[in-house]
Amino acid sequence: MKAKEIVLRAVNGQKPERLPVAVFSGGAWTFNKRGLTLENVLNDAALAAEIIVRANESIKSDIVWAGSGYNNLPVRALGGKIKFRVKGAMDVQEPLLKSAADVDRVDVNRLEEDEGIRNVWETAALVSRAIGEHTLVGACGWGPFTLAAQFFGVERMMRCLYKDPASVHAVLEFAVEVSFRYYEPFIKAGALIISIAEPTSSGDLISREHFRDFAVPYTAKILKRIKDSGALTLLHICGDITDCLDLIPGISADALSVDYKVDLAQVRETVGPYMAFAGNINPAGVLVDASPEEVAAVARTCIEKAGGDGNYILMPGCDLSTSVPVENVRAMIETGLNYLL
Repeated sequence: MKAKEIVLRAVNGQKPERLPVAVFSGGAWTFNKRGLTLENVLNDAALAAEIIVRANESIKSDIVWAGSGYNNLPVRALGGKIKFRVKGAMDVQEPLLKSAADVDRVDVNRLEEDEGIRNVWETAALVSRAIGEHTLVGACGWGPFTLAAQFFGVERMMRCLYKDPASVHAVLEFAVEVSFRYYEPFIKAGALIISIAEPTSSGDLISREHFRDFAVPYTAKILKRIKDSGALTLLHICGDITDCLDLIPGISADALSVDYKVDLAQVRETVGPYMAFAGNINPAGVLVDASPEEVAAVARTCIEKAGGDGNYILMPGCDLSTSVPVENVRAMIETGLNYLL
């Protein structure tokens, strides 16, 4: 059975013959291992695609996330300012919006005019043509809540959750539209799964009530639009979301990816009856610092907690740091590849 079919069976509720296993995101990690940064390859889609394909020939992840690491490109394309890091992703230096009313002056069509974004879309198309027959090709980016915070400024958005919720709702509506305009070309390029990352809606940052009232409805909107366009959806939320797990099935993602702070046994019990789930090897404390043997042992523990129902994907609990040794990624993946259900 092809790697792609293994994941698709797990996500669609059909027990695969072995455990699906994949990296999560990993764009900066992949290029850094070749001595390059996200900025170095942004304007060379052919080079980026070649590196991604060759890297996966080495590690054999069931899912390849083409174009990952570029989550804040929409901020730059629409008028905000970003800064690339030598290692890792990019930071927003100046938010796009000074007030919620500014959404009316932003021309979303500028996404399609941005050369960097067009190159990331082309990278996904090249990767899909090269390995999409046997490997599940996906794309990554922010969900509406986190993208809204990047547009508006995280601190301002957190204050407005309490003092000006109408402004938050307005920016979230705008973020849904931008998100979809960013993701749809990935789907047309051959990405069969879209990963929506929502670190700003983590339980470490906002309350259950704010998650329910602000994150859930807009995340559900973008996931529906993506699914209606023909792609599967994976929702990733960083941090501890234990007290929000019961709200996740209502968002209607195809799979939920959780951080190492969330107990997989509880995810299996609360979310597992409704959808696939993934995670949650500690990307720093284990994948960076442990030996390959220790990584394999942690991976086996994750598998045991997740159970053998066939709807679990072994993955890191978040994006791969550029400091993660290749040997540790291989140890995680080989553990999954050798685990028969």
